[in-house]
Amino acid sequence: MPTTEPKLKLFQPHDEKEKKTFPLPRLAVWPLLVVLLLLFVWHSFIPAWRTLNSDFPNYYLAGSLFRRGVSLDRIYEWTWFQRQNDHLGVRQGLVGFAPNPPVCALPIATLTVFSPLTAKRIWLVLNVGFLIAALWILKKVTLLEWPWLVLISFSCIVPLHSNFLLGQYYVLLLLLICAGYYCSVEGKHFLSGMLLGTAAAVKLFPAPFLLFFLWKRNWSAVKGFVCSSLLMVAASVLTLGWGVHSVFLSEVLPQISRGDWLAPYDLGRNSFSTLWSHLFLYEPQLNPSPLINSAVLYVMAMAATTTALLFGFVLASHPGRQRSGSALEWTAFVPVCLLLSTTTGSYHPTVLIFAALVGTDALWRQKRKDLAIALFAAYFISCIPIPTIVSAHFPLRLTAMVSFYALLLYEMHKQSRVPVSRNTFLAAAMVFLLFLAVNSRSMHRRSEDFAWRLPSSPSGVRDSNAEPFVGQIAMIDMQRSRYAAITRRNSDEREIPVSGDVLSLAGCNESDFLYIEVAGPQCRIFRLPIGSTIDTSNPLFEGHDPALSPDGKWLAFLRDERGLPEVWTTRTAFREAPRLLLPASFRPLEMAVSPVGDVVVAIGPASAPSLLMIRRDGVAPASMNIAGSTRYPALSPDGVRLAFSRRERGSWHLFVRDLKSSAEQQITHSPCNAIYPAWENSHNLLYSTDCGRGVGLSAIARVFVP
Repeated sequence: MPTTEPKLKLFQPHDEKEKKTFPLPRLAVWPLLVVLLLLFVWHSFIPAWRTLNSDFPNYYLAGSLFRRGVSLDRIYEWTWFQRQNDHLGVRQGLVGFAPNPPVCALPIATLTVFSPLTAKRIWLVLNVGFLIAALWILKKVTLLEWPWLVLISFSCIVPLHSNFLLGQYYVLLLLLICAGYYCSVEGKHFLSGMLLGTAAAVKLFPAPFLLFFLWKRNWSAVKGFVCSSLLMVAASVLTLGWGVHSVFLSEVLPQISRGDWLAPYDLGRNSFSTLWSHLFLYEPQLNPSPLINSAVLYVMAMAATTTALLFGFVLASHPGRQRSGSALEWTAFVPVCLLLSTTTGSYHPTVLIFAALVGTDALWRQKRKDLAIALFAAYFISCIPIPTIVSAHFPLRLTAMVSFYALLLYEMHKQSRVPVSRNTFLAAAMVFLLFLAVNSRSMHRRSEDFAWRLPSSPSGVRDSNAEPFVGQIAMIDMQRSRYAAITRRNSDEREIPVSGDVLSLAGCNESDFLYIEVAGPQCRIFRLPIGSTIDTSNPLFEGHDPALSPDGKWLAFLRDERGLPEVWTTRTAFREAPRLLLPASFRPLEMAVSPVGDVVVAIGPASAPSLLMIRRDGVAPASMNIAGSTRYPALSPDGVRLAFSRRERGSWHLFVRDLKSSAEQQITHSPCNAIYPAWENSHNLLYSTDCGRGVGLSAIARVFVP
C-alpha cells in the first residue's frame, strides 16, 4: 500500500520547549541589526533610488523596444543595442543585454510606460515587498524570530547592495525559492516545481533544481518544473518572437555556458570557470600570465569540479527518503546551483539568504550549534565586501561558498549514512567523461587567432569595426562609459575627439576621409579629413553603419525610416543627394560597396541572415546563393573576392569567396565569433574576434589570405 509522506507542521504555535532550541535575541543583537539596516538604506537603497545604474536599464530598454514593436532579434549585438539606447535616451553610459534570456525583458516591459528612473523606483518598492514576503515565508518554516531573520538576511551585504543598486532580479528569485520550499514541505509538490521552474526560466542558474527533483523521485515536482518552464518560454516566444530566442540558443548560450562572459579570468567573479581559466588559459590581453598554460588541465579541472559538486550531493543524500527533501538538502542545493553557474556576479548570492536561514535553523534544532555558527560564518564571508587586493589574487568568496556547501554535505552524510556503491562511482566516472568531452570541444582551436591579434587599447573593453585608413587602422573602442573612435599606427594610438557614442566607421587606404557615425536621438554620419577634428554642427548625412568602397569613391549607409533601416548610396566626389537602393522591407543589416558601386547587403532577420547583391545598373536585387546564415560582407580592393562570416554550430566563422569561381576558403575555426572583416590590402584581412574574451567583447586580428 502507498505510504503518505509526513508534512512539516506549519502555522502551529511553538511550545516553550521548542522556543528554547533557538535563543531569543539578546540586547547586543539590536545595535548590530540597526547598523545593518542603516547600512542597507544609506549605502544601497537611497543611491539606487536616486540613480539609474545598469543593469535595470538593460531590461528597461529591451522592454521598451518590445512595447514599441521593434524586433528584438539583435538585442545581443552590443553596438545595435547601444544605438537604441542613444535613440531613446534611457541612460548615460553603456548598455548590453547578454547573457540574459529574452524572457527577462517581459517583467520590466509593463513598467516602460513610466520614465526609466520612475520605473526603477517602482521596481525597488516591489523588491522590498519581495524580500518581506520571502522572510515571512521563512518565518513560517523555521523557529527563527523576526530579529534573527532580519539580522541574518541583511548580513548578505554585497549581494543585496548589488541587487538593489543595479535593479536585478535576485530578490524575486529568492522569493520563488522560499515559496517553492514552503509548498514542498506542505506537500504541494507540483506547485513547488512550478515555482522553481519559473525561477529557472527567468535566470538560468536555478535550472539544476530539476536534477534535485529527479534525484528525490519527486515526479509531481518534476512535472511542475517542466510545465512552468515550458509555459514561460512559450509566453516569451509568442510575445517577443522566435528570432531573438533562436539567436540566444544558437549564439549566446553556448559561449556563456563555458564561461565566456564579462571578465572571464577575474577571480572576483567567484565561479570555478573563472578560477580555472585564470590558472590555465592564456589570452594575450586579459590573461597573459596564467599559472600553467594548458587547455588540458582546464578541461580536466572543469570536469572534475562539476562532477564533484553534483556527486557530493548524491553521496550525502538518500533518493528514497522524504521526496520533498529535507531542510538541509534544500539548503545544500542552492550553493550547488551557484557553484555550477559560469556567470556568477556579485548579486547572485542573494539567494543564499534562504540557505543561511533554513540551514542555520535546522542545525540549531539538531543541537549542532558549532556547525550552525560555522555555516553562518561561511555565509557571512561569502557576502561581505572584499578588498580588491585580496579578490584579485585569491578567490575568498568562492572559497567561503564551497565551505558553506561542504559543511552541509558533512552534516547530511552524517545523518543519512548513505552507503557508497560501485554503481555510484561508475555513474560519476561516466559524468566526468561526458563533461570532459563537452569541455574539450569548447577548447578546439581556441588559440587559433591569438598570434594574429593586434595590440588592444589598455583602457578599452572591446575593439571592433576595424578599417584601413591611409596607412593607419581606425576602429571602434568600447571604453568604460562610452564608445570612441581611435586610430592606430604601430604603437601610436589616438582618439578622435567627439562627444557622444561613435558606433561605426568606414575608411580605406585610397581616401583621405574617414566616415564615422555619432549616435544620439538621431544617428549622423560625419566626414572627417585626416588629422582634423569633427564639426558636430555639420553632419554629412543622417544615417548609420557607413560602408566605403575600396577606392573611396562610393559610400553606402543605412537610414532609418519609421524605425526601420533602408540602404542609401552616393558618390563621395560629388555633393549629390543620396539615392535609395534597398527599402526597409528587406531588413538590411550590414553592407559592402564594390569599386564600381555595386553593393552586397546582409539582410535579416538576424536569426537567419543572407547576402544580397544589388547592381548599380538597376537590375533587381538578387540572392548571392551562399549557403547558411551569412553576414558582415567585405569586398576586396579588386572587387573579385568577398569576405563574410557564416554561422556554424553557434559561432560566426570567417570565409573568403572567389566571386568568379565560387570557391570558398574557411579562415577561422574556433568556437567563438569572427565578424566585421575589412580588407587592409589584397592579402590581409582585419576582423573582430571574441575568442577567449566573452560574448561580443572582441579584439582586432589580422590574417593573411593567400
